[in-house]
Amino acid sequence: MMEVIRFAVLGVGHIGRRHMAIIQGHPETELVGLADIRSSQIVDQGDGVIPYFSDLTSLLTEGPPFDVLCICTPNGLHAEHALQALRAHKHVVIEKPMALSRADCEKVIHESLRCNRQVFCVMQNRYSPPITWLKSVIEEGLLGRIQLVQINCFWNRSDQYYLQNDGTPHTWHGTKSLDGGVLFTQFAHFIDILYWLLGDIEVIRTDMQNVAHQHNTEFDDSGNVIFRLIQGGGLGNLCFSTAAFRQNFESTITLIGENGTIKIGGQYMNQVEHCLIQGYEMPE
Repeated sequence: MMEVIRFAVLGVGHIGRRHMAIIQGHPETELVGLADIRSSQIVDQGDGVIPYFSDLTSLLTEGPPFDVLCICTPNGLHAEHALQALRAHKHVVIEKPMALSRADCEKVIHESLRCNRQVFCVMQNRYSPPITWLKSVIEEGLLGRIQLVQINCFWNRSDQYYLQNDGTPHTWHGTKSLDGGVLFTQFAHFIDILYWLLGDIEVIRTDMQNVAHQHNTEFDDSGNVIFRLIQGGGLGNLCFSTAAFRQNFESTITLIGENGTIKIGGQYMNQVEHCLIQGYEMPE
């Protein structure tokens, strides 16, 4: 029999509860501890109350033994919490982004190597069937040299998103120090897909502006980034905004190669909208 992996969850908000449900629904995992500064967020789990602690230090020093910590706290706290857990010899699952700076990401990776523990940053869009298919197309060289890449990410984030239930500003959404901006909170998955599919890029020019959220965010909500692919030298463009009217509109990636053109679209880059490749028939 496989040994059950014991998990604890730090941060019991919307995403933290999603982690809890997945852990509790898997036969090889067990949820043994929770930590959140807001005690009102903790609920009875049906078959008994899971031990709850008010912070990570208490969970690590007073809580039950566990193997993996799921970090579901505000973005700006991810690195700090990951380093603390790694130093306590726990593996960590970190909600995106891993951190708000490259330097902090490198600290986490270095500490994981020093402590011989695993770090997994949640980038579940890599497992989307259209994206895994596109990855295989690129790796097999079916498109030839990638000449042009276009990524569009147009979503909506209303005042409601940046406010708490009582109408006061959110404790971390919209702040530079804890949120970081739309490329961290909303569009990190699609930037990850860019790197995962095509490798490193060289940024040529950026133009960013806060077009619709001046009253509730400390950062720009829209922008345009022109880049060049290190491998092959193709040009690329990322255009993004959270100012789309009323609802999320699209997250798309278009690749124009020597031998074909592909577009993956939908709200979450989850639909094949176009595929035309020389001598190739797209699978169902």
